[in-house]
Amino acid sequence: MTTTTASGLRRFFPGLALLALMAAAFFWLTARSHGLNPTIFADEWYYSKMSRLQDLSESILPSYLYLWLFRASNACGTGFLDCVRVGNTLLFVAAAPFVYLCARTVAGRALAFVVTVLATLAPLNLFTAYFMPETTYYFGFWVLSWIVLTRRHWHWAVHALVTGAVLGLMSQVKVHAVFLIPALCLYLCYARWMEGGAWLRKGLASMVLAACAVLGVKFGLGYLLAGKAGLSMFGPFYAEAATVAGTRSRWAMLAPFFTSFRGHLMVLAVVFGLPLALLVQAVLRPSPRRAAGPAAALHIYALLMLGAAAGMTVAYTASLAAPDNYEAVRLHVRYYSFLFPLLWMVVAAHLEAKFATRLEAAPDAEPGRGIGKLVRWFLALALAAVVAIAFVKLPTYWISASDGPEVRAVALDGRWGRAVAGLSIAVLLLWAVAGVRTAARLFLFVAAPLFVLSGIVSNGLFTSQFHEDQEADLAGKFARRTVPAAERGQITVAGTGGALMRAQFHIDHKDTVILDLPDNVPVAAYQMPRHNKWLLVFGRHPLPPGVKPLAATKDYALVRLDNDFRTLGRMHLANAFGSGLIASAEGLSHAETIGRWSDSKRVVLHLNTVLPRRVNVVIRGWAFGDNAEKPFTMRIGDSSGEFRLGGRLEEVGLALDTDGKQRDIVIDVPHPVSPQAYGPSQDSRELGILLQEIEVSTPEH
Repeated sequence: MTTTTASGLRRFFPGLALLALMAAAFFWLTARSHGLNPTIFADEWYYSKMSRLQDLSESILPSYLYLWLFRASNACGTGFLDCVRVGNTLLFVAAAPFVYLCARTVAGRALAFVVTVLATLAPLNLFTAYFMPETTYYFGFWVLSWIVLTRRHWHWAVHALVTGAVLGLMSQVKVHAVFLIPALCLYLCYARWMEGGAWLRKGLASMVLAACAVLGVKFGLGYLLAGKAGLSMFGPFYAEAATVAGTRSRWAMLAPFFTSFRGHLMVLAVVFGLPLALLVQAVLRPSPRRAAGPAAALHIYALLMLGAAAGMTVAYTASLAAPDNYEAVRLHVRYYSFLFPLLWMVVAAHLEAKFATRLEAAPDAEPGRGIGKLVRWFLALALAAVVAIAFVKLPTYWISASDGPEVRAVALDGRWGRAVAGLSIAVLLLWAVAGVRTAARLFLFVAAPLFVLSGIVSNGLFTSQFHEDQEADLAGKFARRTVPAAERGQITVAGTGGALMRAQFHIDHKDTVILDLPDNVPVAAYQMPRHNKWLLVFGRHPLPPGVKPLAATKDYALVRLDNDFRTLGRMHLANAFGSGLIASAEGLSHAETIGRWSDSKRVVLHLNTVLPRRVNVVIRGWAFGDNAEKPFTMRIGDSSGEFRLGGRLEEVGLALDTDGKQRDIVIDVPHPVSPQAYGPSQDSRELGILLQEIEVSTPEH
């Protein structure tokens, strides 16, 4: 009786242990992010604005399901960010049972639990602290993997439709899911092959059904949530990036492609050298159909998913890279780190007796037997060489917590990273010498936990930087407390870099605008807002002479503006001249949707109205090339003033005195230059300034 009772209780141990792990992880991750300021910009501000402050149809990213789900955080009022973090953490820990059940297909309870612990404590959990969709996507992927790996007994058509539908839902969280369609389809075809019989017909039909289900759910749900905007495959942001990439030479992308590929390969070799070797070995020496079981299915699934996700990451990075940016050396590991537990499962399968027997049953698989030994030595030495190269090359890459906390965890200029890399080499060589099971123990019980522990330390150090308010946090919180709610959309935030969005996040209004200033540069008079009622300045940026702030500290200043102007005319330069504000112009090229570029040294705008004695001219536009570093001059009769524009859309305004008889506005361009001067281009125009919109007004008093 006692033995029976003890045996019955043991059946509950895995479930109880899993619940304990989930509860402990939830409270730990919640405590780590409690009181944390928003950290990752522009991502956190954009996702907050798109989900909470805008209509879904206005989103620049097609993450409509994620945005709709987290719109519920508005119910938490000013505590919305804490609610988002709780939601992130719940979804992250909710993936643990699915990880465990996937691992159970190839491993016993103990090993499956070890894999689940590693997955839950892995560096990816850093994203539970951010207003970003990574943890929601992670949860979706493990639901998908559970269906793919454990529900293969379903009717093949049902299996294909359900897996496709789940991937379609994932595409409404992150559009990157659409790049997993080929991998899923190929795996489904492989699953039909494993079943035997008329596998090709079923395999091809499975591929079609799954792809149709993905696209049907993506566009159907997108339309329900966002209307016509939801019918876009990639959304405005990625569609624009794809358009820009499409104009570049494929040959020009080869160098950044190789740079990015090398970086990702080094990261994977340092952290997952042994599972990579096992996956490649499985391809070189595949299992025959009679021996293909759950472990073989896991190998194929992991290889296809890793290849699709990492391949997309490298290609996307190469498309963004240019001589004037650092994109080629950015390692966006978060685009595929959601599948890392699959790699731990690959190793766990080789430690489980019944699966290890099948995996090692092929000819020459044992140590010291023919071609199997040569394959192992070749793979072990090749990957060990990649790890050795990483000691020199990996520190030259851009390491960012938002791109991949895994890279920070194995930074090879620190002791933790060097220890993980050294163990990776030891595991690979041990595999070549002693076989997979000995190496697998060292990997799963020493190397992998060390990597996870390094990530815990690295993530803790990173998040600890954001508990104290920085200048932008103080400024944004003060503005939210001080500016009436009805006027928060009329705040211009002036500061430097990504911290501008940190202040916008705290102000929490979608219509705030930013004025990006170089470090320690004063606010110029022409940069003072002409439409908004408030100017919030943080950092070392003195105000123009005569401007008195409503409140000021050493960190920020808040100015209430007296912008009482009567508008005389406003015109978008994409429109035709003749009627409206501008009668005709000189020195401007043809109209484009974004406005008109100057194509000479001087631009003259002939107006349909006489300008008053006191006039304010506001222009929206940006400068081309070297002109972003030089002053433009605006003239009205004998009156003139200088202004500068950057390489992106900005608004500037000048107040000029006239004789009351002028009809022309003249802009002198400092350095007209052709796009051909900066690289391959068909555009021979001498560009200087893009004018998108112009407005003329006069003070009311």
